[in-house]
Amino acid sequence: MEKINKYFIIFILLLFPILSVKAEQIPIVSSKNIIMYNLNDNKVIYEKSADEKVNIASLTKIMTAIVAIENIRDFDEKVLITGKMLENLSYDLSKAGFKQGEIVTYNDLLYGVLLKSGADATNILAISISGSIEEFVKLMNNKAKELEMNNSSFSNTIGIEGDNHYSSARDISKLLKYAIKNKKFMEVFKTKNYISTNKEHEMNGPLKYLTSKEEMNMNYIKGAKTGYTSKAGLCLASIASYNNVNYLLVTIGANYENKKQHMEDSKNIYEYFFNNYEYKKIISKNDKIVTLETVYGKKYEIKSEETYKSYLNKSVEKSDLIYEYKGKKKLDKNIIKNEKVGTYYIKYGDDILYKKDIISPEDVKFDLIFFIKENIILVSLFILFTILEIICIFRIVKK
Repeated sequence: MEKINKYFIIFILLLFPILSVKAEQIPIVSSKNIIMYNLNDNKVIYEKSADEKVNIASLTKIMTAIVAIENIRDFDEKVLITGKMLENLSYDLSKAGFKQGEIVTYNDLLYGVLLKSGADATNILAISISGSIEEFVKLMNNKAKELEMNNSSFSNTIGIEGDNHYSSARDISKLLKYAIKNKKFMEVFKTKNYISTNKEHEMNGPLKYLTSKEEMNMNYIKGAKTGYTSKAGLCLASIASYNNVNYLLVTIGANYENKKQHMEDSKNIYEYFFNNYEYKKIISKNDKIVTLETVYGKKYEIKSEETYKSYLNKSVEKSDLIYEYKGKKKLDKNIIKNEKVGTYYIKYGDDILYKKDIISPEDVKFDLIFFIKENIILVSLFILFTILEIICIFRIVKK
């Protein structure tokens, strides 16, 4: 019997960790560095080693493209491709296919950068805009400082690995969040395929593959940039929209054994949130927040002025939330109208979902009318007693 009890206890101890694991978790993915934003709230909803300095391969070209866009006056301006622009491009780099002596537009080059991930396109842009790749790279590093990409350094326009060329998933998310605000960048970034002005180059971008029903079937993706080197692994920076929620996702360092791994990782992460999260109403307009009372006994019911929804796991109930007021509940005579007296919070675990300053609705001072209304019985008795006393005094005086 003791032996049976011993095995039973061991079984329970082994089972307990399994029972304590959350029923729904982020799927296991190959990517080593990840960050995901809910752009509606401008809030990180998932991250994994997001600040680690890593190789970023062709995600570099997001920086190349936005710096170029901000330094081009006319996107239809023609550029003559010289031999210098195509120097030192090794055979293993991805290229858009531009040739020496060819005349293209800046528009063509931008599509070559973001759709074809062309190393030739990045260098042509850099030299035509800044006179040299080195000068253009200075612009890239200046932009990184401006965007507070504190874990980033650029030494080339392509994404070639080097001692001074690195970034992080968080920094790439900062860069992409900035870039998608630019109308021209978004025009190129969301394009599936493009034919150059001279009809010599047809370019299919990653978006065409990602949204294809026959391939990844991720029709919620609205723009994407891929990358790969042996050290960076497979990378994907993308934006998506689903059920009126906009997302941004950066994945770096997926295993190359499966050439689709970065796409499959992104698909799994996106669809986990699509299936398991939604906006839930956590407070309604006119909901009571707190009752304030003055030292003179006057009370004010403070109510919510808005209905607010928060992005939460579908399994979260209102009873799981913490509704908390921190501040004064009794207001002294020094409090003036519109003075902050406290803060109201709605929390889920350690996360603050909603925060609102509570202010005094008016100056705190003695209010005779309010005092009479609140103490009508005492006041009435006092008045009655006073009248009787006056009558008695009057009679005594008369007598």
